[in-house]
Amino acid sequence: MSRYRVSVDNDRCRRYGICAAEAGQLFRLTPNGNLRYLRAVPSEALPAAKAAVRSCPTLAIELEER
Repeated sequence: MSRYRVSVDNDRCRRYGICAAEAGQLFRLTPNGNLRYLRAVPSEALPAAKAAVRSCPTLAIELEER
């Protein structure tokens, strides 16, 4: 079970897709412009999830340890 979870503030997110570029295994932009993401972060994807959080220009992504 994952110890980390991702959440995205949809009011802040502008769907630039930088998170998908940083962590494609967690984030994906759909063809109609919506953001899909995995909430539970696998341990092997943790560095990419942290990179996505750091690179989000609107600070819409949060990563929390559970």
